[in-house]
Amino acid sequence: MKDWNEKKLDEELNALVEELPLKDDLEKKINQSINRRIRKIIITTVSATLIFLLLIFAIISPVMNCLYFNPYKLNKEPDKIYTNVMRDYWELSKPYTEIMDMEVTPKGFANYEVQVQVTDGKSEVQLGTPNAGFHVKCGKYTDMIEPNQLYFTHIFGRFEQPYSNKEEIVEQIEELPESAMIYLVVSDSKAKTLSELQNLPVQIDWIQVYQPNAEFQGGLQLSNRTVCMEKEDERELLSEKELKKVYLSNLKNLLDNSELWTDLGLCDGRKAWTDEVGVLEKTYQDAQKLKTLESENYCVSGKKDNILTYLQNLEEQSIFVEDVSFTSLQTKSN
Repeated sequence: MKDWNEKKLDEELNALVEELPLKDDLEKKINQSINRRIRKIIITTVSATLIFLLLIFAIISPVMNCLYFNPYKLNKEPDKIYTNVMRDYWELSKPYTEIMDMEVTPKGFANYEVQVQVTDGKSEVQLGTPNAGFHVKCGKYTDMIEPNQLYFTHIFGRFEQPYSNKEEIVEQIEELPESAMIYLVVSDSKAKTLSELQNLPVQIDWIQVYQPNAEFQGGLQLSNRTVCMEKEDERELLSEKELKKVYLSNLKNLLDNSELWTDLGLCDGRKAWTDEVGVLEKTYQDAQKLKTLESENYCVSGKKDNILTYLQNLEEQSIFVEDVSFTSLQTKSN
């Protein structure tokens, strides 16, 4: 009986051993089990992280967008408030910077990319092709991109250039070809009325409105503007009353939307102010009382002969040759 039991036990033990997997198979199954657990942990972790990030983007990003001005919403058709405010801001601040169009792309978390179509009014215009840009991050302007021009840079001293050698300037201009377009920045010895300026033998491109009772003196473009993709703003056809209305409208637009531009500062080429809105409000109040439009600081342009005629009758004052163009201004559409 004992022998039989031992024999049977040996047989059962051998059968059990035979059923056990080989060493390599056992290790493989253990590794597979471990890998399955690791994959499960990774999938769970990644899923939780993605859900967390989505919640952040869905909740925090909209909250941040509400805390600061949103140029994307403000730039929607048909009003395009943001584009119009930026256009008025730069027209009031400096010559040779005309905003034609702006496209805003939201990047989330109160961050926006702004592509700008801007012209200096002197060079060829490629309609539909952004040539400058910047970012707006939490209501602050950063990363200005202006490859060929200082479009978004305030320039001081433009109307304070010495004009001590009139003969030398005239000689240099006389050497230019007849087709040359010459752009001058002038600071007159006394304020001229709009009618006096318009009777000059040159084109008046931009004036800084003379307001001796106000600190900030804003600019006004008098030459025709090309705005928002082939729509024209024909300033040359406007009366003095209509031009004053445009000037007041530009000032009021900035006052009504001060959060859109105060980070850029308030500057008229002579001075910059920290109390931007307060100073601009005084300029607006004073401008409403103006009887006529006058200017001491202005920009003119014309062909060589017209510029020479203008210089011959010009008294000693601050003048600067801003630019000389040898090709006619053209506008192209893409």
